[in-house]
Amino acid sequence: MTKAFEEQIKNFPHPLFYNTTGSPIAYKLGIRHLSATLSSGLATLSNVGYVYPKVPIYVVDLSAETIETIERQIKLIKLINAS
Repeated sequence: MTKAFEEQIKNFPHPLFYNTTGSPIAYKLGIRHLSATLSSGLATLSNVGYVYPKVPIYVVDLSAETIETIERQIKLIKLINAS
């Protein structure tokens, strides 16, 4: 990951989320798993594993070094221990 993208993450004005099964890098950068949107009140969960955002959600792809704004349903991937 480039230093420039790391700085973009650190200076981003909204909470950031990821949707992989576990990411120590995201954990170290303070990026929360997509499942945290539920406890934050930013989304609801359907009984078939989809997250429905109530507001735009910003999802980080650390491999592609992108931050995508999501306003549609997202298939939630189960989190494994990221530490």
